[in-house]
Amino acid sequence: MTDLLECLNPVQRQAVQHAEGPLLLLSGAGSGKTRVITHRIAYLLRHHRVSLFNILAVTFTNKAAGEMKSRLEGLVGEETTKLIWVSTFHASCARILRRDIERLGFSRSFTIYDTVDQLAVIKEILKNLQMREEMNNPKAVLSQISKAKNDFVTPDEFMQTADGYFEENIAKIYPLYQDYLRENNSLDFDDLIGLTVKLFNSCPDVLDYYRNKFRYILVDEYQDTNRGQYLLVDALAKEHRNICAVGDDDQSIYSWRGADINNILDFEKDYPQTTVLRLEQNYRSTQNILSAAYEVVRNNQRRKEKKLWTENGQGDPIDCFEAIDEVDEAKYVIKQIREARSQGLKYADCVVFYRINAQSRAFEEALRGANIPYQIVGGVRFYERMEIKDLIAYLRVIVNPDDSISLRRIINVPRRGIGGTTLGKLEDFADDEQIDLFSALRRVDEISTLRVAAKKKIQEFVQLIESFDPARPPEDIINELLDVTGYLTFIKSDNTIESMGRTENVSEFISAAARYEGNEPEPTLSGFLELITLVADVDNMDDKSDVVTLMTLHSAKGLEFPIVFMAGVEEGSLPHQRAFADEAELEEERRLCYVGLTRAKERASLSHARTRRIHGLEDYRMPSRFIQEIPPDLINHVDRFETVQRPVVRSYDPDEPDHDVGPSFDYSVGEFVFHPKFGRGKITGISGAGQNMRVTIRFARGGEKTLLAEYAPLQPMVM
Repeated sequence: MTDLLECLNPVQRQAVQHAEGPLLLLSGAGSGKTRVITHRIAYLLRHHRVSLFNILAVTFTNKAAGEMKSRLEGLVGEETTKLIWVSTFHASCARILRRDIERLGFSRSFTIYDTVDQLAVIKEILKNLQMREEMNNPKAVLSQISKAKNDFVTPDEFMQTADGYFEENIAKIYPLYQDYLRENNSLDFDDLIGLTVKLFNSCPDVLDYYRNKFRYILVDEYQDTNRGQYLLVDALAKEHRNICAVGDDDQSIYSWRGADINNILDFEKDYPQTTVLRLEQNYRSTQNILSAAYEVVRNNQRRKEKKLWTENGQGDPIDCFEAIDEVDEAKYVIKQIREARSQGLKYADCVVFYRINAQSRAFEEALRGANIPYQIVGGVRFYERMEIKDLIAYLRVIVNPDDSISLRRIINVPRRGIGGTTLGKLEDFADDEQIDLFSALRRVDEISTLRVAAKKKIQEFVQLIESFDPARPPEDIINELLDVTGYLTFIKSDNTIESMGRTENVSEFISAAARYEGNEPEPTLSGFLELITLVADVDNMDDKSDVVTLMTLHSAKGLEFPIVFMAGVEEGSLPHQRAFADEAELEEERRLCYVGLTRAKERASLSHARTRRIHGLEDYRMPSRFIQEIPPDLINHVDRFETVQRPVVRSYDPDEPDHDVGPSFDYSVGEFVFHPKFGRGKITGISGAGQNMRVTIRFARGGEKTLLAEYAPLQPMVM
């Protein structure tokens, strides 16, 4: 027992030893929350004699769940860990639904559609409704449907409140989308949470079963929970109230996907007897990094006060570099990476964060030009590659023949003589008979318009699918599938470097199945499909190879690197321009900056460009207000620029006859000016005229100022 506690600081020890009742653990970045969660589970098992079957630990990514399991194995052993429910929200819900989803009218063999599959459904519905994709972007449609589901808004309710052309179109698509999923015995990500909540609400006996089963609940990253996840956890914890919510409101950055920061801010209202503990000792970063991050985030109003400290030493100040443009910015980062290498660090010690994916292009080009290896997290994901999607589609049809999206994908891959014309006749027959597509394949003899040869091909395909037993180990099924379909021969046939890569991907897919079987006490094909469907971008990150990592700030949480480069720290990028008019969104952008800074262990470098090409047009940029919020003693400005032209500006002379005409040059919104005290600034607003003209300017050093134009010592800047 001493071993479990001796490596913990006093607050961590208090959290681990907390016995009964709700516990809110406000865990700052790098404060050892995973250690606390795993040690708390081990303490419950050893000291309080809690059954391992009575514990539920949920988090958001497979990577985080895997880290928890790995640490638990070191504390309680591999066999014990396998029997504890430690998984993502979605995986836990999928497991619950596999047991009882028939109570909601679905089959247990349901398929989980990933984003690619969901978009395919949306596109098919748009086609059937004769709606143009240019006017109804499938990703935007899917995003709105997802938001409605997260808010528990039904298709009927959405239709009643739809406002405007786009929402009215979604009101037509949403019910058809849901019908399509049900007809295909399929769920999307949002359904996993929503249907589990629905199951609990409509089947009290099921809820009672899981309430009694999960008497101790630990929720990681509680600040990222959405309404559905909140309702799910609240339903499970209501009776025993042994809930440990672990999170950091300063790292709540996912409101765009439904996360509600109020879930953590209002936790004490939901559970009045809550014990609140703050993990403020940081084990990751230097004090200068932590202080800079704190000075930024403390400007938020909606937060619980916490101030991180460390014993790691002061460290270097935050570097801040002003680039000419995005190309110059990338060159600066390359130079810094090379210097780090010369000092003995690895490429893998460096990460480049940016606000939007489009910012990666300049860095990719620069890294390639410098012959520096890199990876992009959030690019084409492994499980979205053509050959992997093909194999997944085969496995899905074996488990769930009703899945027509997957069936269409592989019915003629590799080519087996079932072309588009034949498929069209099969679909027409399915529509006429009101049956699913695979049932139409089974009844192919009844389709008089098909030739005998085509019917034979279809029958052979049906026999192929039905020859597989979904109860067999996934690895065996994949190997046999590759053999009997000739798929490996098919992808090797063009004998190119690309085909070699595809073959390697297939080998890795087989290895993934083998790893899954080794980690699961009861491996199933359905379970394997769930695992790979619920993979997040960060789960695919390669942390073994020596490469520079490029990723968005939204993908950064939970990671750490010795050196962090944050690019594009500019007004309009970070914070994003859509946050300017919304204080809640601006606070989230500030938290995003905080998350980026606190990923750094040794050094953090911010960069911003004077101009940046946006949508093909050159745009003048201003340094982010977040840079201004960092105290001067914590930041090292690397600024090579001076004003190109500083014309003499006439001073005020009351005897001059035309002094009342206003300033000596014309101002316009968006223009850059120079002020002797505040430095470079961008005009954001103009009011009045003549002597009364006032200009509002956001300065690089002085924040936003409103000045009387006639007397302000402003000089225009030639950019």
